[in-house]
Amino acid sequence: MLKVSFEFSPKLGVRELPRIDRHHESNVKGLYIVGDLADAPIIKVALRQGYDVAHHVADRAAGGKVVVIGAGPAGIGASLALSERGIDHVVLERELPFATIQNFPKGKLIFSEPVAMENPGNFWFEDATKEDLVDRWQAALEQKQLPIEQPIEVVDVRPATEGLEVHTRHRGTGEERVVLASKVILAAGKRGEVRRLGVSGDDLPHVHYTLKDPDDWANKQVVVVGGGDSAVESACSLADAGAQVTVSYRQASFHRAKLRNQQRIAALHEAGRITVLFDTTPREVTAQHVVLDGPDGEVQVPADGVLAFLGAKLPRKFLRRLGIRMQGDLDAWRLAWILGFAALTYAFYCLKAKRALFPFHEGGPLHFLFDALSVDLGFRTVDAGFWGTCIYSLLIAVFGLRAYRKYHLPEQKKRYLSLVGYQLVFLFGVPELLAPLVIERPWKVYALTVPWPLSTWSLIDAPSWAGDTTTAVIWLALAAFVSFVAVPLYVRRNGVRFCSYLCGCGGLAETLGDFWRHLAPRGRTAKQAESFGRLVLVLAIPVTLLVLNDAWQFFAAGALYETKAFAEHWYGLMVDFWLASIVGVALYPYLGNRVWCRFFCPLRAWMEELAKRITTIVIRANDKCIGCNECTRFCQMGIDVMRFAQKGEAFSNHNSACIQCGICVQVCPMEVLSVGHVGSPVELKVDDGGLWPPRADWER
Repeated sequence: MLKVSFEFSPKLGVRELPRIDRHHESNVKGLYIVGDLADAPIIKVALRQGYDVAHHVADRAAGGKVVVIGAGPAGIGASLALSERGIDHVVLERELPFATIQNFPKGKLIFSEPVAMENPGNFWFEDATKEDLVDRWQAALEQKQLPIEQPIEVVDVRPATEGLEVHTRHRGTGEERVVLASKVILAAGKRGEVRRLGVSGDDLPHVHYTLKDPDDWANKQVVVVGGGDSAVESACSLADAGAQVTVSYRQASFHRAKLRNQQRIAALHEAGRITVLFDTTPREVTAQHVVLDGPDGEVQVPADGVLAFLGAKLPRKFLRRLGIRMQGDLDAWRLAWILGFAALTYAFYCLKAKRALFPFHEGGPLHFLFDALSVDLGFRTVDAGFWGTCIYSLLIAVFGLRAYRKYHLPEQKKRYLSLVGYQLVFLFGVPELLAPLVIERPWKVYALTVPWPLSTWSLIDAPSWAGDTTTAVIWLALAAFVSFVAVPLYVRRNGVRFCSYLCGCGGLAETLGDFWRHLAPRGRTAKQAESFGRLVLVLAIPVTLLVLNDAWQFFAAGALYETKAFAEHWYGLMVDFWLASIVGVALYPYLGNRVWCRFFCPLRAWMEELAKRITTIVIRANDKCIGCNECTRFCQMGIDVMRFAQKGEAFSNHNSACIQCGICVQVCPMEVLSVGHVGSPVELKVDDGGLWPPRADWER
C-alpha cells in the first residue's frame, strides 16, 4: 500500500530575489523588475504589479521608449498602463505571450484571486480553464493592439549615454539588434529556466518538462520524475487519460504535495493504475527505457515518454549579466551596514545596561558618557539606562506606526497598537515616570511586566532591600503570581502571543525588525537550534535560586555565595547582555528579527513548554493553497507554514514554534489561513476594499 506521509522535508530553501527599491527599481538605474522575479507569484497580483509600476515608470520616461521584457501577466499589465499613458514602448517575448500559462496542463482551472483586487486596465480576468483564459487574453491583446514582438530573446542590457541599450536576438532567424530605451521593465519571470534531469539522454525528443495534453499519451508508457504537486497532478491526469504511468521520486513519500494530491495518487496506486518507485533517481534515459538507481540497485523502466517536473531555476546568469544584485549578496556596502548596525547596537546597550565595557570602561574614551547622561529631573535622577529606555520606546513607537500603516488586516493593526501601547505604558511610562513618584524602588514594577525567567530579578526581593519583610514578601508573591499563574492562564488562551503582542524584546523585533523578518533561518539545523532557549531556561532556575538564597539567607554556606556571584555575573553578562541585547538585535539584518526570541529567550521557552500542553489557539488552512510560499517566506520563526497549508493541517505550539503573530495570514494572497481556537475558528479577512501590499514591500 502506498504510504501517505505527513513528514516535513529536512531542509527548506529561502527563495532568492533581486534587490529592488519601493518603486521596484533595481540597482541598475532605469531597470525595473516586476512579476515573479519581484515576488509576485500570483497571476492577478503580477498583472496589477506590472500595471502600477509602469505608471510610475511613465512619469519618468521623459519621452523616451520603454522596453518591457516578457509578455507574461506582469509584462502585459505594464504594457496596458503604458498604452493608457500614450508611452512609446515595446514588449519583447522570447516564446509566446503567457507562455507559462499556456504550458499548464489541459483543462487546469485558474483562479482570479485575490477577489478584492481589481483587474487593471479593464483587462478581463475571472475564474476559468486554461484554454478559456488563453483564448480570451489572446483576443484582448489583438483588440488592444499591444506592441508585442516575438520570439525575441534579450541577450543583455547595458548602460548608454542616455538610458539603456537592450541587446536582442531573434530566436528564429538569429538576427541581432539593439534597442535604445529610456527605461526597462523586466517581467521575464523565473520559470523559463527549468531544471533538467542532468543525465545522459535528457535531451532526447521524448523527454519533456511540461505536460500540455494528457490525451497525447493515451496507451503509452510514461515515466514521471518528481514528487511535488506538478508531478503528482500530471501523473494522475496521465493515468486518467489511459497512460501506463510510473513515478520515480528520490524521497520516501510525497510529503511536498498537497494532501488531496497525496490521497489521489495513493488511490490510483492502490487500484494498480500508477506504479510508484520511491527512493529512486534517474541515471540514464534511452530511446526505450529509463534507468533508475534505487535502494535495491538498478531498475529499468520501459518508457515511450519521460516527463520531469523538477521545478525552475532562477535565471542567475542572465541577472548577473544585466548587473542586477540579489538581496542576499554580501557586497562591501551591505557588509559595512551589518557591521555598523552591530557596532551601534553594542554602543547603545553598553549605555542602556550601564556596562562599562570597551570603549566605555573606566579610563576609556567614552566613559564620560555615563556621567554626561546622569541628569537630575527634580523628581528623580536619571542615568544612561533611562535615556536608553526612552530611545528604545521611541523606536518601537515610530516603527510601530509604520507597520500599523503597512499591514491591512484589522488583527495586525490591533497587534501593533498593543505592542506600542504596552511599551509606552507598562515598560516606560509606569516604571520610569509614574512609579518614582509613588514607591521607593520603582524598578520593581518590571517584576509585573517582564515576567521570570525573561528577567531573573522578577522573582527576587529581600527584606533588606525592601526595608521590611512584609514588602519583600508582597513583591515576591506578585512576581510569582505573574510567572506561574497569570502566564499559564494567558498561554492557554493565547499561546505564545505574549512575544508578538506585549513583550518589549518582541516589540522591537516586530517594529524595527520588521524590515528583516523574511531572513529567518530555516531547515533542520535551525529547528534544532531552538533548543538553546530551553537550555537558558534550565540555567535561569539555579541562578534565580542562588540569588534568592543570597537575598533571604536560607542557607548560610559560603560556597553558595561564591557560586551565586559567579553564576549571576556570567548569566547576566552572557544571557542578559550579549544574547538578549547585542546578538539578538545586531543580527537582525543577517538572520532575521527573532534570533533572541526563537533561539535563546527562556520566557518563550517556558511559554512554549506550557503551550504544548494547554493552549487552544490554532492556525487553520482551507484547501485553496497554491504553493506560492509567501507564508513560509515571511514567517519570522522559520516555520514551514506552506507545508501545513498544503496538507490542510492546523499548526499551533503543539507542533511548531509559532508565536501567533498572524503575518502568514496577512501575506497569503488566497486567504487560505485563519486564526482561531479549538472548536471555534475565527476567520481573519482583508478589510473591505483593501489591497494587500505589493510583495516587494514586505522587505521595506
